[in-house]
Amino acid sequence: MGLKKSLGAAALAAGIGAAAIGGGTFALFTDTAANTGNTFTAGTLTLDDVSGGAIVSQAVNFDNLAPGDSGTVSMTVENNGTLDAWVKIDDTATNASKTGDLFGGDTPLSLTLDTDVVRVPAGGQTTFDVDYAFPLGADNSYQGDTGSFEVVVQAVQARNNTNGTDTAPNAWQ
Repeated sequence: MGLKKSLGAAALAAGIGAAAIGGGTFALFTDTAANTGNTFTAGTLTLDDVSGGAIVSQAVNFDNLAPGDSGTVSMTVENNGTLDAWVKIDDTATNASKTGDLFGGDTPLSLTLDTDVVRVPAGGQTTFDVDYAFPLGADNSYQGDTGSFEVVVQAVQARNNTNGTDTAPNAWQ
């Protein structure tokens, strides 16, 4: 074969190869699809004190107590949100809110807060109790004294917020 023929055959082969590569590249099928109308809505967590008042806190006032008096104040909390919630009395904030002379002196009015952490389903309710006791040993210096405090309740979403046993929220550990 002559040099011209060899060069011609090489050029023809290169042209066919380029056409095959180019044709193969443009022969692929492609398509695009859009999935429209997707929406995401965050759930809500709304607590209400159904025993009266707004539930960030509920005021409790004491009057006409006599030494030796004791009792329980109950507060029902309702979850009006769309997510289950872990709910508890915030004992630090509740104790910090105590005001009045009944909480001072040598024999003050004492409070025992319900320390349970409760899972309240969306639309569900729970009741927390606060026990109070005015010591029998309170003397005449307490006559006419008053006291009040706020029962402060905390809530945090329950979903994706457990310690693995579904009994306590990670946020409060």
